[in-house]
Amino acid sequence: MFKRRVALLVAIAFLITIIVPGFLSAPTKAVAASKKPIVFKIYWGDSNAEPVDVWKTPIGKKVEQITGVRLQFEFIVGSDEETKAGIMLASGDLPDLINAHNVVNKFIEAGALVPMDNYIAKYGKNIKKWYDAKALKKLKYPKDGHIYYLTPFREESDPLYSFAGFWLPIYVLKENKWPVVRDIDTYFKIVKDAVKKHPTYNGKPTIGFTALTDSWRIYVLMQQPLRLEGYPNDGGWLIDEKTGVVKDSYTMPYAKTYYKILNQMWNEGLLDKEMFSQNYDQYLAKISSGRVVGFYDERWQIQSAIDSLEKQGLYDRIPIAMPVLKKGVKRDRYNVVTMGTGAGISITKKCKDPVAAFKFLDRMAGEDILKLINWGIQGQDYYVKNGKMYKDAKQIQNYMNPDYRKKQGIGGNIWFAFPRPPFDWTYSDKSGKISWDYSDQALEQRYKPYEKEVLKAYKIKSFKDLFSPTWNSPYGYGWDIKLPDDLQAIQNQADDLQRRYITKAIMAKPGEYDKIWNEYLNKMKKIPIKKVIDFRQKEIQRRLKEWN
Repeated sequence: MFKRRVALLVAIAFLITIIVPGFLSAPTKAVAASKKPIVFKIYWGDSNAEPVDVWKTPIGKKVEQITGVRLQFEFIVGSDEETKAGIMLASGDLPDLINAHNVVNKFIEAGALVPMDNYIAKYGKNIKKWYDAKALKKLKYPKDGHIYYLTPFREESDPLYSFAGFWLPIYVLKENKWPVVRDIDTYFKIVKDAVKKHPTYNGKPTIGFTALTDSWRIYVLMQQPLRLEGYPNDGGWLIDEKTGVVKDSYTMPYAKTYYKILNQMWNEGLLDKEMFSQNYDQYLAKISSGRVVGFYDERWQIQSAIDSLEKQGLYDRIPIAMPVLKKGVKRDRYNVVTMGTGAGISITKKCKDPVAAFKFLDRMAGEDILKLINWGIQGQDYYVKNGKMYKDAKQIQNYMNPDYRKKQGIGGNIWFAFPRPPFDWTYSDKSGKISWDYSDQALEQRYKPYEKEVLKAYKIKSFKDLFSPTWNSPYGYGWDIKLPDDLQAIQNQADDLQRRYITKAIMAKPGEYDKIWNEYLNKMKKIPIKKVIDFRQKEIQRRLKEWN
């Protein structure tokens, strides 16, 4: 009976598939034919992402027309991903799809996710184009060898900007005759001199140095000693590039030295007195005000503050990343290129149609949709001439406006999480790069006039020219190693102790720092962190052996 129904729909389905590519299963084709999209509920557990329902944007609506699928979003509230995951698993109340982000291992260990291996082999036409056998091997969960998501963390690196650094505003760099600040002592001297020369800005005190300490984002304060010693962001772990030997950073000698410098600056009134109580929005607001001189961070976390300063026309107050290191360290690792294994979108065991859900994910990796979500709508956001995609002056202006991109639905954290190739790869029709950001035109146009003036002053072509060459990590990212619950609990204990005592040490009164630090070391000795090190060591060695 069912087969006869499908046969009767063939003529209609044929016409529909001219517009809606035939990626759906038979029941879903019937839904598409009746112009009712299949609806999947999705939980977005990435607390980094701005909660934007992209399906309501012009581009999102076109994606729905092409795929025949509509997503209903539930976004995480706050930043406690772990607690929310625990509640969902305990109740068994799971949506069809999930972006579990940093706690994906909890859902895997609980048996809540559908393995994708067979689906990839059978239905993954687009996915197999972008994820070769080597890439898929990296995504297998070590315990059972299954694949539960397609990572969006691909092997690309922004050619224009450094991923991270110690930042200084343009007016300070100009006053210091455009120095390339490479050591931390020079950096803090420049900060001190700037505060002395400009004690106030717009009627408010100038802030010498601030830090992001809100919830899990405090990692940018914890990793500063590692960065200064020339390590990449491996989640707070020291991994030897040549041997793969893993050490923890909780008690690294230079951490004591560095945080003692911050303690001295705290007592001199050069550190932000609210840095341990402010939330993320307040931190961004201070940078957006133009009265902060120095801070360390990753560009993606402060991009909205840079956008705000540009909107206000406060170009001389916009910060530029510097390749700061401990004196004697020869090269930095602020920029890394590698394929990560961080979570993408998974299908849950409660999904009403896991085959259709997977086919939808594969369809999202189709080149027509990739062009749509990364370049925009042809004729509105870009043109094609002689087979090549390009943007005119107005379209570039729109693209450079974050409000326009958000309203139109171009790019952003939501589309980023779907299966995709690296942004600097080229479409099969040779029309352009996957993302306009990596096109030759973008390299010429993305820099704004004030940035071009800074580049000219430094006699460089890209801000990345200030840094060491981008490093290709043979073991991926150390931060995306997934720990068993018992080891995660140990690491959480060490992280909590570190956060509490680093905060106390930085705010310590003169003469009390060493006492607090020794107390911290003694308490850290009681935590069996070696178990975590051993697990991470084993995983790094496995990656080095199997991935290379």
